[in-house]
Amino acid sequence: MKALTSLIAVLLFAGLTARADVQRADSKESLRVLTGVYVICQLVDVQPEGLTTNRMETLVKFALAEAGVPVDAVPKKFNGDANLSITIATIKQTQLDVYVFTVTVEVAQDVQLTRDPKSKHLMSGTWRPDIQGITSPDRVDVIEQALKQMVNLFVKDYQAVNPAK
Repeated sequence: MKALTSLIAVLLFAGLTARADVQRADSKESLRVLTGVYVICQLVDVQPEGLTTNRMETLVKFALAEAGVPVDAVPKKFNGDANLSITIATIKQTQLDVYVFTVTVEVAQDVQLTRDPKSKHLMSGTWRPDIQGITSPDRVDVIEQALKQMVNLFVKDYQAVNPAK
């Protein structure tokens, strides 16, 4: 038990997070010729103090604007109704007084089955990494850092297939 407590303390102080989902190499291809995304943010389960959907949305939109990734005010049909969906799920572990969290950034857009050209378009997630971590109640900035890391990954993949003109 002492070893577990020591490990958790090290993780808390380091603000350590780990990639939980390995991206397929071709998933960034789904971002090619994407002319903008509509940003949606949601917090699931326990909402740590200081963490709000408005704050997360502002952080994401600012990072995208700085990187030159267009943000749509509403989903655009001509753009496949592409959404950049941000989900932050947190669970409070009261015995250890920590938050366990997952930050997921997903691009969902209209797709069509190649095996059935007559099929209706479907909304599907085409790009989706996530990250998991642990933090203390006084270090919710660790969750924001994880979000920034995932948004930066999106920007990197977006720019790789949509070079600046």
